[in-house]
Amino acid sequence: MKAGRFIVALICMCSSAVVKAQNITYSEIEKADGRNLNFEILGNFSGNYLVYKNLNKRQDITIYNNDMTIKDNIKLDFISDKTNNIDFVTYPNAFIMVWQFQKGNVFYCKAAKMDGNGQLIGTVQDLDTTKLGFFSNSVYYHFTWSEDKKKLLLYKTQNKNDDFNLTTKVYNDQLILLDSSRKLLSYNNRREDFGELQIDNAGNIIFFKVKENAREEYINTLALHFKKLYNDTLFTTAIPLDDRLIQEPNIKIDNLNAHYVINTFLYKKNNGNVEGLFTAVINQSNFTIENKAINIFDDSVRSKLSGKPDWRSAFDDFQLRNIILRKDGGFIAITEEYYRRRRFGSGFDDRYYYRNPYNQFYASPSDYYLYNRGYYGYYRPYNDGSNRDIIYNYNDVINFSFNKNLQMQWNSIINKTTSDVETDNFLSFANMNAGAEIYFLFLQKDNNRQILSCQALQADGTIIRYATLKSRENGYNFMPRLARQTGYRQMIVPCTVRNNIAFAKIDF
Repeated sequence: MKAGRFIVALICMCSSAVVKAQNITYSEIEKADGRNLNFEILGNFSGNYLVYKNLNKRQDITIYNNDMTIKDNIKLDFISDKTNNIDFVTYPNAFIMVWQFQKGNVFYCKAAKMDGNGQLIGTVQDLDTTKLGFFSNSVYYHFTWSEDKKKLLLYKTQNKNDDFNLTTKVYNDQLILLDSSRKLLSYNNRREDFGELQIDNAGNIIFFKVKENAREEYINTLALHFKKLYNDTLFTTAIPLDDRLIQEPNIKIDNLNAHYVINTFLYKKNNGNVEGLFTAVINQSNFTIENKAINIFDDSVRSKLSGKPDWRSAFDDFQLRNIILRKDGGFIAITEEYYRRRRFGSGFDDRYYYRNPYNQFYASPSDYYLYNRGYYGYYRPYNDGSNRDIIYNYNDVINFSFNKNLQMQWNSIINKTTSDVETDNFLSFANMNAGAEIYFLFLQKDNNRQILSCQALQADGTIIRYATLKSRENGYNFMPRLARQTGYRQMIVPCTVRNNIAFAKIDF
């Protein structure tokens, strides 16, 4: 009898449709957490799950225990009510937040460090102030960090006419200033643009500058700018595009292999169709091009996509969502079809509306090492009536694998068709790094009922379909693309229940 049970268990383990149990724990619901709540899931701090919440100018940190019961609500009374942006960088037992606000004609940027119990560590620090009026009528502060989170970059941009004023400040993880620099760059504000700055573990800063051709959405010139820590020189590397046109490039820092990996979709001509992926690898030491390649998408991939009668335009609405780096120098490009249409009247093409990668991964010991800053999605509160006639569409996902020589190895497709009106909070997908496989979580409709699908990408490109996530509770609608991984096989997924926001801790 025992042998028979063992054989049955072995068969279940070897089946391609493996069934894995998931345990879902819903958070305690607060009446104040209505659908107009702004929030950010910060993560797991020694058993405390912290969520930043902002509603009606009130700034709070809510602490949940392992059962997702509220332990405490910490009011952030040292943050101005007029704060218009706040960023978080998290550590195992603490987090740093950086925020900006305007008072009169002066912009302020401040920072504070807090522990896993929501208690302030040290004092609030002034990082920068800017007075308006002379150079520009607008100031933008941005905050980002290196993969190891030991280098923190605060940069400020001001522009007027054809002058782009860039100020950078690099701090360590104790908020001690390491380096500061200011650059005045000339550019054509009608045809040229600068990308967001990134910083590597060595403290090097990288960003791109692009030039558009006659049609605004197409780029025909790409250059990368670099600044080393403690060196005020701005280095520039031009990237030849081989007479092709591209979209906005994606920069991924490969600290392990000392590379910068540049990826973008490319076209042969204006109003043309996406033909493939352009990739360039830049040396981190001397900022030279080590390798570049053009990989044309095969027609066999186009034929496997959902609802694509015109194979020539099959990839035109796809966006780069993530670049997953391998330790051997290869990578996986995760792409998703995304577009918007008006519910009434003529449609519009906005393939360039939403281009940033947005999933944040939890590092784990495996052949993949994943990291990104907090681009794992943005919640759009329901009080914005401007979107009521817009239909959001998030469809198929294609994963492309490339080796260290930039040769395409395989591709795999996750077929899905999802759309919604007014909001895209419930669309797209979340990734979870489980070591040997990468999970994809997304909502699908089954007989007008939402189910949370769970599929996993294997190292050889195989897709395994796991059992859909089931809950004992009714009325909870998951928002998977806003989820955050909080453990090796654990995620917190925000959801709505009636008119409130709640958080579901899922253990796989």
